[in-house]
Amino acid sequence: MAVPFASEWEPLSLEEALELLQQNSPFVAGIDWDDMSPTFSALPVAGLLPGDPLYPLQQPWSISAPESLKAAASDLATAIRPYIEFDEVVHLAAVGDIMLDRALGDTLRSGDIDYPFVPIGDALLTPDYTIGNLESALGETGQPENKGYTFQAPPEAAEALGHAGFDILTLANNHAMDFGVEGLLEAINLIEANGMVAVGAGINANEARSPVVLSRNNFNIAILAYVDVPVEFRGFDARTWEAGPDSAGVAWADPVDIQKDVSTALKDSDVVVVLLHSGYEYVERPSPPQVNAAHAAIDAGASLVIGHHSHILQPVEFYKDGVIVYGLANFAFEDAGPPETIILNVWIDEDGVRSIGIRPVIITPDGRPRLANDAEGLQILKSFYELSVEP
Repeated sequence: MAVPFASEWEPLSLEEALELLQQNSPFVAGIDWDDMSPTFSALPVAGLLPGDPLYPLQQPWSISAPESLKAAASDLATAIRPYIEFDEVVHLAAVGDIMLDRALGDTLRSGDIDYPFVPIGDALLTPDYTIGNLESALGETGQPENKGYTFQAPPEAAEALGHAGFDILTLANNHAMDFGVEGLLEAINLIEANGMVAVGAGINANEARSPVVLSRNNFNIAILAYVDVPVEFRGFDARTWEAGPDSAGVAWADPVDIQKDVSTALKDSDVVVVLLHSGYEYVERPSPPQVNAAHAAIDAGASLVIGHHSHILQPVEFYKDGVIVYGLANFAFEDAGPPETIILNVWIDEDGVRSIGIRPVIITPDGRPRLANDAEGLQILKSFYELSVEP
């Protein structure tokens, strides 16, 4: 059951869905999953979405034959099964900037590990994989860099992120090395020790530009991550952190490098997702470097680009066969922008992005996210959809 992406529509009961199918509604349509595209949103039916094993709107099939033809019927079933069975669908969730220093860091240091993410319940645990941008150093080692803002979340933050449901954290940003190479390497170790994977940074350029590969039933999704932000007004240039052949650092969002990496990743994966930390802070429209890098990724074969750094929501673009979400705003961040944000839900199969969904979130004054109430959620969705419609 599908509606245009920017439509406001409530979840359906099974009875409502069947009635709409019979009525041939002009507002919501029943379409085959093979015809689904990200310009449409799939409506939950009886609380379930396509890809859920118990999703109710599925067409069963069978072949019957007399005893003498059972062997032929079995061979026929085997031959046609790949053409009519539901494709493997992976549910990704992604959120914006996560900074667990300041007040949230103090709470974590006091021992309240689950405090930052309790108000969002299982919203990050339900998807198959959840991605976030870790907007700080992580640990206790290293010395602060000479730049405008330096953040260092305590070691306990890694446990908190794992408990909340995160699987992949990008370190390709302008705060991952706030406490130098030593702090970066400690962060990677803490992330891995808590059952997660870091992407976009490493001990050298090869590691920083290598994808994380998510594998499920012989279906592989490669995740790459890059950063490209302007020089700070105080003079700090994040490109000095770019990883080299023999030096640790972050992956820089050079469009040529992105295209090479995406093409290489597609040799061993079905779908490529690119995480991009780029553009200007507090500016709604994406900057030319953002657009160039995102388009380069899609042109090379990526299916999805997810952006960070703006601290506010930026639009969605349906570009060629891919989807670009330019800015997911903050997610857990004290005193760094408006409280309105979202959880991006994405359903992907071997043909790329099939559907995206938006879950509104509010950031509390001390920086922790909570699910928006109905009134707040409607306003966030309205603003986000208006932002994403071409002027």
